[in-house]
Amino acid sequence: MKNKYRLWIALSLLVVFGLGAAAGVFGERYFIHKKFRRPPEPRPHFPTMETMAKELELTVDQQERIREIFKRSEERLKEFRGEYNARLGDLRKTLKVEIDAVLTAEQIQKMEDLIRRYSEMRRRAPDGKEQNGRREKVKEPAARDKGAER
Repeated sequence: MKNKYRLWIALSLLVVFGLGAAAGVFGERYFIHKKFRRPPEPRPHFPTMETMAKELELTVDQQERIREIFKRSEERLKEFRGEYNARLGDLRKTLKVEIDAVLTAEQIQKMEDLIRRYSEMRRRAPDGKEQNGRREKVKEPAARDKGAER
C-alpha cells in the first residue's frame, strides 16, 4: 500500500513537472518571442476583376474597358513612383548638404557612420516592418542615393 502511494506521488510530480516545462516553453514563445505569434488578418484589397464582374454583373465589353483602364493606371502609377523616388532622393541630398554645412568635418564623418549603422539596423529589423516587399522597394533607391552622396 505504501509503494502504491509513492508511485502516485512520483507520477503526479512527473506530470506537474512536464506541464510546467511545457507551459514555460509555450509561454516564452507566446509572450517573449513575437515572431511566433499569428500574423494579423490581411487587410482587404481592391476587388479583383472576377469579383467585380460577378458582383456588378458586368458585360464582356465592360470588363475589357475596365481592364484597359487598369492598364493605363498601372503605367501612370509607375511614372508617379519614379517621380516620387527621384524627388525624395533630391530632398534627401538637399537635407544632407544643409546639415553638413552646420557640422565640422569630424562630425560629418560621425554622422555618416551613424546613418550607415541605422540603415543596417533597419534592413535587419526583426519585426518585419521594414522588410516587407513594398517598403523595401521604396527604400532601396534611397539607400543607393545615400551611398552616392558619400
